[in-house]
Amino acid sequence: MPPYASTKHRRQPKIIRVLKSRTSTILIAAVLFVMMYFMFSTKGFLSRYDLEDELQEKENRVTELNRDIQRLTLERNLLKDDKATIEHVARETHGMIKPGEVVYRILPAEQEKGK
Repeated sequence: MPPYASTKHRRQPKIIRVLKSRTSTILIAAVLFVMMYFMFSTKGFLSRYDLEDELQEKENRVTELNRDIQRLTLERNLLKDDKATIEHVARETHGMIKPGEVVYRILPAEQEKGK
């Protein structure tokens, strides 16, 4: 009988041979543990990716708020100094009119109830 027919002489798959060795098994387990730690710990890759996304969102929000601050500062300065701006705001927000002016308000048409 040829030597490969016997189970005693049959060559086992490489993964089985590696796992039967205690040193190799411990080494593989340690490497897997370290990889899992770096992937899923609070200092891992996934956490870093989430934090980078959050940082980008915060930076976008700061940029947006800086634009709002600039716009409001300009509006404040105009309201301090510019008479036309003050008049415009008074007319729009408080409904003020000059003496002798007539204000026409156009109301929206009522929608047909049959539709």
